[in-house]
Amino acid sequence: MIRTTIERLTPYPLALQGVVALVLIMTPLSGLSLPHVGSSHYWAMCLLVALHLLATLTLPARRMPRWGQMFYLSLQVGGTALAQMLFPTPLFDYVYLVIVLQALVLFTPWLALIFALGVWAVWSGGVMMATASALAWVQSNLTLAFPATCAIIAATIYLRQHRRSEQAQQMLQQMQQRYDSLSTALREMQQIVALEERQRLAQMITSEVQAALARTEQSIATTLGQAQHNLAWLQSAITQTRDAAGTAVERLRSAITMLRRSEELEQPPRAPIFALHFTTPFDELIITSHSYRILNWVLPLIFVALSLLVTLTQHAFTSELIQGLLLLDALLLLAYIYTQRARHPLLLQIGLTGQTLAVVALAIMTQALPIMLGLLLVLWQIALRLPLAQIMLFLTTASSLVGLLLVRTQSLALDATSLLIAAVAAVTVLGPLLLARRQLEHRHQAELRAALLASEIEQQTAQNRSLAVAAERSRLAREFHDDLGSRLMLINLQLQLAEELINESSDEALAQLQASRDQLHAAWRSVLAVADAELPLTGANLRNALEDLVAQSRQGTAGEVRLTIHAKVEDLSPPLACTIYRTVQEGLTNAWKHARPTQITIEVLESEAQISVTIWNDTQPGTSISDHEARCGSYGLVGLRERADALRGSCEAGPLAEGGFRLRLVLPVERARHE
Repeated sequence: MIRTTIERLTPYPLALQGVVALVLIMTPLSGLSLPHVGSSHYWAMCLLVALHLLATLTLPARRMPRWGQMFYLSLQVGGTALAQMLFPTPLFDYVYLVIVLQALVLFTPWLALIFALGVWAVWSGGVMMATASALAWVQSNLTLAFPATCAIIAATIYLRQHRRSEQAQQMLQQMQQRYDSLSTALREMQQIVALEERQRLAQMITSEVQAALARTEQSIATTLGQAQHNLAWLQSAITQTRDAAGTAVERLRSAITMLRRSEELEQPPRAPIFALHFTTPFDELIITSHSYRILNWVLPLIFVALSLLVTLTQHAFTSELIQGLLLLDALLLLAYIYTQRARHPLLLQIGLTGQTLAVVALAIMTQALPIMLGLLLVLWQIALRLPLAQIMLFLTTASSLVGLLLVRTQSLALDATSLLIAAVAAVTVLGPLLLARRQLEHRHQAELRAALLASEIEQQTAQNRSLAVAAERSRLAREFHDDLGSRLMLINLQLQLAEELINESSDEALAQLQASRDQLHAAWRSVLAVADAELPLTGANLRNALEDLVAQSRQGTAGEVRLTIHAKVEDLSPPLACTIYRTVQEGLTNAWKHARPTQITIEVLESEAQISVTIWNDTQPGTSISDHEARCGSYGLVGLRERADALRGSCEAGPLAEGGFRLRLVLPVERARHE
């Protein structure tokens, strides 16, 4: 993050910034060995170079308009030409070169090429004016051609990797922002998924339950209509109505069983993310395969051709010189081909050493210092293919070997200016390539982190979606069981009582049928409320709702139900009020369904910031519960425990030692918020 911020604040990428600064700093130093150092012309040249350096380091060239960039670089070219006229030093050739490198950053390739040709024309004209010799002009061009080619290609590779690294960093930042906002997005997605699942389940399950209720309601309506004219037919009609209600109960049980068994959804597997490994040489990653194959042959052929031309301009060709040049060039190419084929680090360094010796031998035989710049070809390869530790080892070994050869032969004199030019050329080529490798590593790390974040986002999204679906199914199962289940059970009990009363009092039997029809209409509303996820209760109407529930329970049974409320329930929060209501509803349903009690006691008490709901019932002797009823009935207790856990409470249920059954729910008091 710090590195990215620094690069955004600099006018150019850091590698190019460093190369430009190095060349501009070394240019005045390279003139220290020339005469007239300390003259007014020298200090004027130093001032122009210092202004050039200051502008390069501070002016935001990348944020200028295109015409401003062109004018800015043109001023650099004019200032360099003026400084070279005041006090020419050898490194001014590289000042023109770094201006071209800046154009590569700012302009499109075709515009940069046109600008580079203009810079070459200015530099070439200055050389022609300074030397007044066509041969010296040709030698200057040949001397600068190979290092300029290597530097431009190295800068192009670095800029390409730099842009791709910036894109990867931007992608990583976008992924990080997306990951940071994931919690909000997941909440919204959870609501959407719950709604989709609710609609799907409403179509799949609710329609089946509603169809069963419709048949039951039609059967009750038909029974009531026909019973007025044919009381003898009433007995069989009530039996058919009970069968229809039983079918509705079975449909409801099947729906609840399906919902409960599908709560634990299969989690999607996490996509494996493996670290990126460098299974191919560095150059095949930094450079595209097509460009890599071209550069494999272009650079050595350019050097061989330039070495022949440099020798031609400095010496008369003889048969011995030609044979020696051809032999050394052939050895250089063979060593180069061997190096390209080598994969083992030791064999690779042997090939590079062979190339180094061939270049030094060419320079010694031709007595041409510019040929020593052919060592840039070796630097190119080690920058791309060797690890940093091996690069340092090779540079140390190779420089010692070259120095030893030159000292032993004493045939090629290297002055301070030549060494300075060689050092600047090496940094101009080696620096961007090494930093291009570093940019590649940063890009791979950013892409890997982005892939990991994308995988984590996908995993959490899928997991949240599964949890939302499971939660919606669990809610639907609880609501169906607690409300609709209790109403259907009460309808079944009322129909049973009507069947028992048919021989004693047809009017009372019809009254029970009418009460069953009223309960059925309430069941219809319950199905719609469950499908629409309505919260049916608040604290304000909880007391009345509990009293109505107890009154309805008394209508279809012969047992006694007592309700006691010693709690301030009017300002309870809606979730708490709904849970208390569902608990009483479940307790009554289980008691009438399984125990057929003579007495049920319900207490709602509040003490010490807690509210408790307790339902006791006795059990008639000989009452048994089938395995199927136990399994289906257990879903109600599961739903109550889920509600209690959601409200940080507890729920327990079980038989009593003295007989009967007790259901107890304890919840922390949570008051409703009033606006």
